[in-house]
Amino acid sequence: MRAAAGRLSRCKNRSEVKPIPDAVKSYIAEASVLRLATVPASGDPHIIPVCPAFDGDSTVFVDVAVDGVTAMAIAGNPSVTVIIDEYDDDWSKLKAVIMRCRAEPLADQELQAAWELFRARYPQGKAVGWEPRLTLGLRIRSWTEWGITHILGYEAAE
Repeated sequence: MRAAAGRLSRCKNRSEVKPIPDAVKSYIAEASVLRLATVPASGDPHIIPVCPAFDGDSTVFVDVAVDGVTAMAIAGNPSVTVIIDEYDDDWSKLKAVIMRCRAEPLADQELQAAWELFRARYPQGKAVGWEPRLTLGLRIRSWTEWGITHILGYEAAE
């Protein structure tokens, strides 16, 4: 058996992203953690969990260590992949969105706006001194999802 295909979101014009449905936007906005995958110069994939903030449209904000593997990988290759998912032993309840993004360091007003979102979403960050390090805007270039706008199903392999 194989999973029924999720919904790929890239339009024929590669610079245009298919609109993200409201249900998927809500799923992204409600996520308290996502996995951010990069490929450093070594070629070995690297993945980390991070706390996201979503602008409600087409950018997910994250903050990473300035001198970490993720930051160095993005400096060399700003193409990243993000997954937000939920597992359930009842596989009809599985949910996920995978986003292919371009990571861009933030500055000025956009940096301030992102941190307003972070502070509202994660007030516990204040207790541990969470302040901006390398704050990135992950610009969504394409996305796919399953279990969010439709129930996940499986079909027999041919």
